[in-house]
Amino acid sequence: MSSCKPLVICVLILFPVLALAEESVREVTVTGRAEVRVVPDEVVLSFAVETINEELNLSKQENDRIVTAALDAVREIGLDANQIKTDHIRIEPVYANSRLKREPLGFQVTNSIVVTFQDIGLVEEVLSSVLEAGVNRVSGMDFHSTDFRQHRDKAMMMALDAAKEKAQTMSRQLGSEIGKPISIKEGTSGFRPSPSNSIQNSSSIGDWMNGPLAPGLLSIPAVVTVTFELVD
Repeated sequence: MSSCKPLVICVLILFPVLALAEESVREVTVTGRAEVRVVPDEVVLSFAVETINEELNLSKQENDRIVTAALDAVREIGLDANQIKTDHIRIEPVYANSRLKREPLGFQVTNSIVVTFQDIGLVEEVLSSVLEAGVNRVSGMDFHSTDFRQHRDKAMMMALDAAKEKAQTMSRQLGSEIGKPISIKEGTSGFRPSPSNSIQNSSSIGDWMNGPLAPGLLSIPAVVTVTFELVD
């Protein structure tokens, strides 16, 4: 008799576990995508001055002269000092390519400068002025929106609405309804817009878009994955 007791206890324990499995929550998981396109209202222009001379002091002096001329030219356009900053300076020896030995040519001095301003219409004027001053490398030109967080939140809300509509359509087709959300996850937003995605132009395009320089619209996308409870 004593040998049967453990078996009976194990069987009794299994019944609640099976009952809980039958009461598992039914759910549906969907992904919503949205995108807000806005006209940029800020530009970050990065440029550099590179000089090479056999003597380090002469290379540095020439570099300083060009940088000073470029900064003066930018200030004459009307930009404030807080919109201009020196990013970094690098000094390194330069050698000629030779199979036998490395022959020194001199020293290269590189001074990088970043200019940030909100008047997009000044981009061409700023570029022309710094190039005329002696700048010999444009490192980058990035357009931004000063209201990025507001547009990002709007794209997120649109993505959540898209996910909810998708879940409702899928569940109704199968004779169910969606209940409360069980989980919400933000996904990677690096997707290309397609006709099926939600797209909104939140700003009008100014006349400057028709000029030689047309940076276009900034894309601010959002992707969310939501799991909803299914109810009858």
